Amino acid sequence: MDFLSKQIGVVIMEKFKIYVHHYYTYELFWLFFHGLEIEPDNVPTWFRNYNRWNKNIKVKEDVTLNGTYKGKEIEVIFCNKNHWDKDDGFHLFDYSINLLEDGLVSDRGFNSNLMNETNNKNLKFLNPKANTLGNKIHYFYIDWEGHDPYIMEGWYKNLNAKIQFFVDEVHSNLKNVPNHNFVFTNLIWSFIYPNTLGLRDYYFFGDYLKYKNDFKYKLNIPIRRLYGDKEKIADKVLKLNNPNISVTISSFGDENQITPDTHVQTPYRDELIQNIPSENYIKKRGYGIHDWGGEWNSNNMNENMWKMFGISDACVLFEHSPERDKESSNLRRIAHVGQNYITEKSISHILIGKPFIPFFRTTIDFYDKWLTHYGKKTVKFPLEYNYILEKLDYIDEITKDETKWNKFLTELKLYVDNLREQLIELIHENNSYLDYVISESPNKSSSIL
Repeated sequence: MDFLSKQIGVVIMEKFKIYVHHYYTYELFWLFFHGLEIEPDNVPTWFRNYNRWNKNIKVKEDVTLNGTYKGKEIEVIFCNKNHWDKDDGFHLFDYSINLLEDGLVSDRGFNSNLMNETNNKNLKFLNPKANTLGNKIHYFYIDWEGHDPYIMEGWYKNLNAKIQFFVDEVHSNLKNVPNHNFVFTNLIWSFIYPNTLGLRDYYFFGDYLKYKNDFKYKLNIPIRRLYGDKEKIADKVLKLNNPNISVTISSFGDENQITPDTHVQTPYRDELIQNIPSENYIKKRGYGIHDWGGEWNSNNMNENMWKMFGISDACVLFEHSPERDKESSNLRRIAHVGQNYITEKSISHILIGKPFIPFFRTTIDFYDKWLTHYGKKTVKFPLEYNYILEKLDYIDEITKDETKWNKFLTELKLYVDNLREQLIELIHENNSYLDYVISESPNKSSSIL
């Protein structure tokens, strides 16, 4: 603050500028800049000149929005391929959004077939720019996959170390990586915007699902791809022969839909399908209005919302656990395991307010840790366990006793309702990426330069 400002009592806020190298959409604005103090009406959804009637027409000119975050002024310029020569601010480029804009994918889900080729292209593009822009280049790589790209994709040796990465791995398996930034709130928002998977709709669908009370089962284990731990729990449930606990399996992998998922296919799948009620074999393909189409991520999530949430009081979810992944991996694979804890499985259940039990306790610990980190209320999860197979006999017992089950279900519902409420508050009040931005001066040299 200069002398004149002190004399007249004017507070000059520090200002940060961010060039976003993507076409403007209001969904991308909320993905990257949630938590920014800005009037919603100042976040345009369309522009009169050309895309009022067709949202798919790209906004090619610069779009500038201004707001404040934690007392700092933030200027955002959506500029697509322009202004890479500007050194007066940060430069944001997102791997997944780039795939969408280039028409290589149709939704926000990760595509492993494009991983190496696209990453090599992006790194060749960004690396030279880091020679002049240094740590002002911000590369978003939220892929929802359980691998560590620093090792599996060779970032540690192929990437200009000045580029800052914003990822969904809590940390890398490499030691002391200086350009690794885990962005919790942006990870959560990546499931909501851009809404190519329809997960935003789950949040509002929850207002109707809560009135449903005619579930056929107390607990269901939904399976799409049958392998590993999912095969073990399905076998265990069948042996329990408890009419309160079910297994459902998707028709994913059937030869008449797509190429069979042979690398994980197991002979047990046929046995499982033969030993569950016919309605528990969830068929994607049907006639006319009953046909849910192909195996696109958006299509699967739509079918999931309307078919899966009305089956049981609660679900057991196969959410990813890095610890479990490392236990079942060889030495080479262990190095590739990323510290990712959430996918659309738990997020969809949280948004919709559906009681769920993860396969592994680490999922619960992860959410509780980040609620606590942001000062949000936590509720005790009503089951002590590490791995759900350890508790199936106990669950078998309580589902046969209405009083015990109702008590457990009530506590489980309280946990999920609190997690849903607190998580939505948290991601509206905070922004992990902007926390990084305001901690850095655009003109300050990085310690790794």
